[in-house]
Amino acid sequence: MSSRLLAIAITLAILTYTVLLSSLAGTYLPSRGNLLLDLAVLILTVISFFSSFLAVKQTWYEASMAYTDRELVISRFKRILAFFALGLNIVNLILVFAYILIVAI
Repeated sequence: MSSRLLAIAITLAILTYTVLLSSLAGTYLPSRGNLLLDLAVLILTVISFFSSFLAVKQTWYEASMAYTDRELVISRFKRILAFFALGLNIVNLILVFAYILIVAI
């Protein structure tokens, strides 16, 4: 369960990061005046943030419930990846504020 959640969290974080950067740079997406794209970016960011938050919570639980050394190492590696996704989503939140201020308004 947590491996899928972690993969989803990382994928959504990278997808959100790509969409936000391409919208801010104005290279790939027609972003000015597109309300549907604005809403899609906001919804994608919220879903991405909460999925990475749940991945961190799940990997923290798995690390505390590990019995063998192998399970402990794997759960710690997953926890590092989950915190990477959470950190990328914090950057995404900053980019969303920039997106709202620069592109949407």
